[in-house]
Amino acid sequence: MKIKTSKLFKSIAISLCLLLAVEQSGFAQVAGQVDIAGHLSALRNAIVLDKFRPLHLRYLQYDSQANNFKLLLDKGNLKTLSNSFVESSTQTLLKYFFIGVTLPNDSFWVNLRPDSQDNIIDPFLAQTDIGRILLETDVQLKKDTASFTSPSTPEGKEYWDKLYAKAGELFGSQNVTIPTLTRPWIVPAEIIIRETNDNAFIYKATLKVLLEDDYLKGSTVYNFDDERLKELNIYASQVMREKIIPKLTQEVNTSKRYAPLRQVYYSLILAQWFKQKFNGQPGVYSNLMVKDNLFPAVPKII
Repeated sequence: MKIKTSKLFKSIAISLCLLLAVEQSGFAQVAGQVDIAGHLSALRNAIVLDKFRPLHLRYLQYDSQANNFKLLLDKGNLKTLSNSFVESSTQTLLKYFFIGVTLPNDSFWVNLRPDSQDNIIDPFLAQTDIGRILLETDVQLKKDTASFTSPSTPEGKEYWDKLYAKAGELFGSQNVTIPTLTRPWIVPAEIIIRETNDNAFIYKATLKVLLEDDYLKGSTVYNFDDERLKELNIYASQVMREKIIPKLTQEVNTSKRYAPLRQVYYSLILAQWFKQKFNGQPGVYSNLMVKDNLFPAVPKII
C-alpha cells in the first residue's frame, strides 16, 4: 500500500505504493516443504504482534491440474468466527488475490496530491475494492501525519519547536513561512515467505513509512528561491524521520484503521508469488494473468 532486491518484491512494491509507483523492496526466502503445523507454532514469534490483527490469507497452494486452491487463513485477534463470516471473508480476500493476479502491476497506485488532480488512480484499479482501500489509506495517512505534527500533541510540539528554532537560526527575527514539503509514502518492509513449487506460506509481512524524498533517493525537486528555505525544508524532513515517521510506521502495522490495507497486502504478496510461479504454465488461471478481467470465477477451495 514500499527485504532485499528480488523480482517478486519489486512487483509487490509496485502494487502497494500509495502515492506513486514503487519499484524497490527486499525479501528473505526459505525453500523447502511446507509444514503447516510447524508454521502455526512459529507464527507467534515470526510475526509482528499487532495491537489489532485482522483475518488474512497466510498460505496458498494451487493444483494446476485439478484447478484447486488450498488456503490457510490467520484469524488474527478475532476470538470467535462464524461459518458465514469465514466464508464471506475468504471470498473478499480471494477477490483481492485475483485482482492482484489479473491487473498489471503498474495499475496499483493512488496519488492524492492537490497538484495532480487529473492523476489520482488507475482507471482499472478504480473499479475495485483495492482501489477504494488504497485511497482510504492514503487519506488516513495524511490525517495521521497532520495529527502527529499538530502542536497540541507532544511530538507535534517538539516538531514545531525545533523548526521555529532552526528558522530563527537561519532568518533571525525575519518573518518566514516554514516549508514542510515532507510527503510520506507507505512501502513494503520485511517479508519472509516459504515456498515450494506449488505453495507459499507467509511467515512475516510488515510495512513502513518513508518520506517521498527518501524513497526517490533525493531526486525530488523542490524549488526554493532562498537557499535558507531549502535548508529549513531539509531540516524539517530530518525531524520528521526522527520524531514522526516511526509513529506512522507503528500505526500502519498495528492499528485497526489500517487493517484493510494489511489484508490487501497479504493477498497481493501471494498474488505476486502466484504470477511468478504459474504465468505461462498449464491451468485455467495462468491465462487470466495480467489481463483486464477483474473478477474471474472463484475457484474451488479445499
